[in-house]
Amino acid sequence: MFVKEYNETLNVPESVYSNYKMKDVAYFDIETTGFDKVNDSIILISFGNFISYNKFYVKQYFSENLEDESEVLINFARDIEKYNAWCSYNGIAFDEPFICERMSESGISFNSPKHHIDLYRLVRPYYKQLGMKRCNLKTVEKYIGIERKDQIDGGMSVDLYKEFLNTEDENIKHTIMLHNYEDVLNLPKIHEFIYKVQNNDSLVREDSITQKQLKFLTSLLNRNHIKLNFEIGKISKKSASKSIDYILKGGKSVEKIESIASNSY
Repeated sequence: MFVKEYNETLNVPESVYSNYKMKDVAYFDIETTGFDKVNDSIILISFGNFISYNKFYVKQYFSENLEDESEVLINFARDIEKYNAWCSYNGIAFDEPFICERMSESGISFNSPKHHIDLYRLVRPYYKQLGMKRCNLKTVEKYIGIERKDQIDGGMSVDLYKEFLNTEDENIKHTIMLHNYEDVLNLPKIHEFIYKVQNNDSLVREDSITQKQLKFLTSLLNRNHIKLNFEIGKISKKSASKSIDYILKGGKSVEKIESIASNSY
């Protein structure tokens, strides 16, 4: 296993940094040999966190051969275990289940962070209103003014890794690692963009909660003395429906309702 570490300066407004408690968030992204979490492998994980305000640390764990995967997973599990929240771009659908399955396949005990902040799911309800044709990571990065050095995508990294296994070409390894490094380095800036979106009253999601749902959910929250830390008038119909169902079944956890609101779209 090859490990590389970086210390970078990221200029995130202090209001955003404190509002999202970024010091307590683990940012991450993975590269794999394919999409099958049972039969394919994780070849690279990048892990990022703020060591202090505007000081961002990135650590990469690279499998120099397929047998290195377990070592990569063990080291990542150890470094992320103190975090209660991790942040990705479309990681709920891909990265998290892939990591959990590979941990299980390798016999590694792993408890994922309790909260998953998936920036894709927070951007998706608004990307058309914002004028974006797509909602993939590079489109969002370009929209907010991020210029990348790397010129590949995740699909290309699969083929490049196969070539690396045959050649051990350090330039190929650098190309794959640069791509994944920038994926993680840019996540806090997208997180900052989410703050602007969520505080823009002119943006209304197409699938916004209905007035009937809003009235009923507000009544349930008041009746059960549940005080949320976000505006329910901006959540989706699906989130509203799941939240209502959860409360009607006796649920009162603010964290659970916030999780429903963040992860349903």
